[in-house]
Amino acid sequence: METSAKPHFVLVPWIGSISHIVPMTDIGCLLASHGASVAIITTPANAPLVQSRVDRVTPRGAVIGVTTIPFPTAEAGLPDGCERLDLVRSPAMVPSFFKANKKFGEAVAQYCRREDAPRRPSCIIAGMCNTWTLPVARDLGVPCYIFHGFGAFALLCIDHLYRQGRHEAIASAEELVDISVLQQFECKILGRQLPPHFLPSTSMGGGLMQEVRDFDVAVDGVVVNSFDELEHGSAALLAAASGRKVLAVGPVSLCCAPSLDPQGDDARRCMAWLDGKEANSVVYVSFGSAGSLPPAQLIQLGMALVSCRWPVMWVIRGADSLPDDVNAWLGENTDPDGVADGKCLVVRGWAPQVAILAHPAVGGFMTHCGWGSTLESVAAGVPMLTWPLFAEQFVNEKLIVDVLAIGVSVGVTKPTENVLTASKLGSGEAKAEVGAERVEKALERLMDGAGEGEDIRRRAAELKRKANAALEKGGSSYNNLENLIDSCA
Repeated sequence: METSAKPHFVLVPWIGSISHIVPMTDIGCLLASHGASVAIITTPANAPLVQSRVDRVTPRGAVIGVTTIPFPTAEAGLPDGCERLDLVRSPAMVPSFFKANKKFGEAVAQYCRREDAPRRPSCIIAGMCNTWTLPVARDLGVPCYIFHGFGAFALLCIDHLYRQGRHEAIASAEELVDISVLQQFECKILGRQLPPHFLPSTSMGGGLMQEVRDFDVAVDGVVVNSFDELEHGSAALLAAASGRKVLAVGPVSLCCAPSLDPQGDDARRCMAWLDGKEANSVVYVSFGSAGSLPPAQLIQLGMALVSCRWPVMWVIRGADSLPDDVNAWLGENTDPDGVADGKCLVVRGWAPQVAILAHPAVGGFMTHCGWGSTLESVAAGVPMLTWPLFAEQFVNEKLIVDVLAIGVSVGVTKPTENVLTASKLGSGEAKAEVGAERVEKALERLMDGAGEGEDIRRRAAELKRKANAALEKGGSSYNNLENLIDSCA
C-alpha cells in the first residue's frame, strides 16, 4: 500500500443538500492545497457537481479524487436519480431517502475497508447525517470529524440547548427560548424557530436527530466553515464545552478567487446585467438551493422588489412550478431576459452566487440565512437583509443582526414549510406573514447611503478583510487546516 508524508483524508458529504456538498468539496480542495491527499465520496447524481468544483478550484499538483458509489434508489422505492432531498418529489418519500442513505453507508464502509485500496484513510470527515462513518473510522483506527454545515455560534447554541434538556420538551411554539451563549449578548428565539434537533413535529425529529447528536458527541472533532475572528470565540467555547477539537477552516468559498466571467449562458447574462449597474446599487435576492416561499408571500415580496428604489436580481427556485397567476404576475412585472436597463431581473433556477456577491454593483443580499450563503456574503463584504426559513437559520439571523450588526431583519417569525416539515409546522397557509410595506422599510434601512446603512457596510467591509486574512498563510483558518493535517499524520 502506498505511503506518503502527508495524510489521506476521505470526505463523505451529506448528500441531502447542495449547501452541504459544496462546502465539503471546498474543504477537500483546501486540504489538498495544503499538501494532503483527498478522496471525496459521493453518488452518481452529485458527482458532476463535485467534480466540476474540484476541477475549477484545485491548485496544480494537488492530489484529490472523486469516487462515485451508487445510491440505492430503486431498492428504497425512490425514483431514479433521487439522490438529494431537493430532488425528493414528496414528503412521503423522505423516510425512504434516509433508509437509502444508510444502505449507501454500507457500500461506503465496504469501500473504505478494502484491502486493495490505493491509499488507507488517515482521517474521515463526514456530513452530519452520515453517522455510519464512525464505526468505519474506529475499525480503521483513524480520527473521525463531523461537518454539520452550521456555524460555530449555531453549534454552540445547539450544544447549550441539549445541555439544558431542551430536546426533551418545548412547552409551546410561542415559548421564548434563551440561547444566550456569548456573555456580552442576550439572544432569545421562539420555540418554533429552534433548529430541527428540538422540534418534535419535524420528520427529522426523534430517533434520527438523537442519532446525529450521539454521533456529534462521539466524534473526535468538528470542522466548521467559519473563521475564528467572526463568531466571537464560539468555536473555542464549543471546544471547551464539548471536550472535542473544533476547527474553523473557512470561509471555504474563498478556496479560489470567484470568476466574474463564469461559464454558461445564464451566468453570463447575470454578470452582464450587473455590469450595467452602479456600484453598491443592486439588491441580490436568493433563498438558497432548498428555500422557497408560499405563493402569497412571494407576491408580497415581489411587490416590494419591483417598487423599491434599487435594481434587483431575484433568484426564484422552482419558478416553473409556481401557480399560473404567480407566473403571470412575474411575467408582467419583472424582466426575465436581463436587458441592460431592466429594473428587476428574475433568474429561474441557478445563479453564480459567489461571483454575484463579489460583483461591485451588489450592495445588499436578501438571504434565508443559510450558513453557506451567510459566509459567502461575509467573504464578499456584502450586508444582509435577513429572511430565515427553517433549520438553524433563525439562530444565524441573531448572529448577523444582533451580534455582528451586519444586517437588517425583515421581521419573519414563522418557519416556512419544506420537504422535511410539510404539513407539520402549520406554516403553509396561503397568507403572507410579511407585507410589501415592511419589506420596503427593511430595504430602506439596509441600502440607505448614510446612517445605519453606512455603519452596516463599514462593519461588513471589515469582516471581509478578516475573512480573507484568515485563509492566508499564518491566518487562523490556514493554521487550523495545518493543525488538522498534522493531527492525522
